[in-house]
Amino acid sequence: MIERYKGHVFKVTYSVVRDEKEAEDLAQETFIKMMDALPSYQSQGFKTWLSRIAMNKAIDYKRKKARQKEDLAFETFEYERMQSAEEEWLEHEKVVAVSHSIGLLPANYQGVVQAYYIEGKSYSEIAREQALEEKTVEMRLYRARKWMKRNWKEDEF
Repeated sequence: MIERYKGHVFKVTYSVVRDEKEAEDLAQETFIKMMDALPSYQSQGFKTWLSRIAMNKAIDYKRKKARQKEDLAFETFEYERMQSAEEEWLEHEKVVAVSHSIGLLPANYQGVVQAYYIEGKSYSEIAREQALEEKTVEMRLYRARKWMKRNWKEDEF
């Protein structure tokens, strides 16, 4: 089966990611997923079914890559030098403003945003503390960033 469909699966993944190496990796992952999902296959057109797996793999990969770029943009860096009283006051005011802004987010985003960006916790720590799945934490952070981009201006805080 792999020999028969490898070209088709590669074309599907390449059409989404536009990177030959990544498309090859995704094609391999598609066949691994296919083997795991074979028991649930319901004889509805194998090539279409396999294409859907390949397309979903490629789309998930692109989304993950986009999230990684967003996460890099939101990372914070700590100062390694002593701050003056004025800098400490400005930093405190910024934290107060950001905390206030977090309070304006929809309620289901506030906890994960606070934990991730202010407290610096990982997805798994947040999931464990808030009794959520890691994917739920990831999705809420993604949607919160999207909400912030849509509803806030950069100079507001």
